[in-house]
Amino acid sequence: MTGTEELKEGFDREGQDFLDHIITYDESWVPHFTPESKRASKQWKHANSLPPKTFRAIVSAGKVMASVFSDKCDVINLEFLPRGATINREYHCRVLNDMHTRLRNKRPVLIPKGVLFLQDNARAHTVHRNSCTLQQFGWELLPHPPYSPDLAPRDLHLSGPLKVFLGGQHFSTDDDVKQAV
Repeated sequence: MTGTEELKEGFDREGQDFLDHIITYDESWVPHFTPESKRASKQWKHANSLPPKTFRAIVSAGKVMASVFSDKCDVINLEFLPRGATINREYHCRVLNDMHTRLRNKRPVLIPKGVLFLQDNARAHTVHRNSCTLQQFGWELLPHPPYSPDLAPRDLHLSGPLKVFLGGQHFSTDDDVKQAV
């Protein structure tokens, strides 16, 4: 059975309750400068007026990696990777532990019912130690079929609006970016 079939079977069996227990996890780079989108920069002008001045986009002065945990309602936990660090199994386990603590405070009703955890198949996410951490919490790891952007809701429903919100803004430090996010 493929991952997609397993997910459909879970939904067919439990309906909305199945969706209510899903926690998603994803990482996303947030740059110090996000150019304004073409759509956002469109403006009405008279046919005889000069075209508006446009500026070349500059290379970002920096970027910050955001780790986002969310359910169907809200972001439950947001953490930023320290500058110079990499996402490895130690970092991922620490973030999972922080999320577990945060979940007990923010969504305590999910703990006894069981968490269905959805993340992509990145190597740092799939190592044995992380699987043990999820088992220790009693979380069920949902299958993530390859090439399935519809199962990465944060990429589609968070990153897009975040880029629109940050569009055209310049940040001089990582802390300024974190505060805006």
